[in-house]
Amino acid sequence: MSRILLTGGGGAGTQAIWDHWHRQHTLYFADANLLAMSESIPKAHRLQIPFASDPQFLSKLQEACRQRSVDLVIPGVDEELAALSRCNGVPDWPRLLVPQPGFVDTMTDKLDSMRALAAAGLDTPATATLADEAGVHAVGWPMILKPRKGRGSRGVMAVQRPEQVPAYLALHGLQPKEVVAQALVQGQEYTVFVYADAQARLRAVVPVRVLQKRGITISACTEDHPAIVAYVQALQQAMQPTGPYNLQCILTEKGSVVPFEVNPRISTTFCLALAAGADPLVLDEAIASEVPPVLRVSRVWHLHRTWLNHISALPAL
Repeated sequence: MSRILLTGGGGAGTQAIWDHWHRQHTLYFADANLLAMSESIPKAHRLQIPFASDPQFLSKLQEACRQRSVDLVIPGVDEELAALSRCNGVPDWPRLLVPQPGFVDTMTDKLDSMRALAAAGLDTPATATLADEAGVHAVGWPMILKPRKGRGSRGVMAVQRPEQVPAYLALHGLQPKEVVAQALVQGQEYTVFVYADAQARLRAVVPVRVLQKRGITISACTEDHPAIVAYVQALQQAMQPTGPYNLQCILTEKGSVVPFEVNPRISTTFCLALAAGADPLVLDEAIASEVPPVLRVSRVWHLHRTWLNHISALPAL
């Protein structure tokens, strides 16, 4: 049994992670907003930490881990990744399930990530900042606009013509150099859980077919798709990341895999990967040969999220 702390504890998958793992491990969930956490998590297993932008973020998180004798931290928030990836192997820190700093830095930048994949010979959509007129022309209309740094589909919008761009910038308070324009690719969306061990050997690929999405995935099912697995194998071979990451991609009608983001962390569908058997702790323990097998989905697992309402009385005014 391990003692595990997951950040981003107010995320959509927390309740399912608790249900799946709490009998095998001692789990703690950390978030800057305790009210965002599922009521199914016992209060003793919820803890408040500062935002990643707070100067005390690392010291407070480290102290929380020390007090609870945490063995493993699994970050779930983009803003935390750069700092935490540099704490792996540092004395007095537990193990952190996060890729190496170089991969984190590249993939959390939505322009640099596509450039890196393209440089590795992998298919990518045309991508440029709005400040790059020639690049925007190459992307073409309609296009997807998104902040160069961002998460959770915040600020992601399809625009049909150039006249809409000033309104987009004004709405989100961004400068052209801070916004990525990306080719609008049609097809079926997938979100893919990937796990590689400390030697950068691929251990698990769990493609998840997105059925409904509202910022986060609402309904989805696992699907062992050979083309997506092949794309992940090529990415892993080229870039050699360690730990978990999440590939978001489109499968076109012609069968091409086109990525639009790579998140160097677990996603809100990590709970579905766990259900499908992609448990990182089990995978790490199961290395029985020089070239361990890659876990792939053997049956279909379905995820459907619904809203819960929590009503309680507050003290009288």
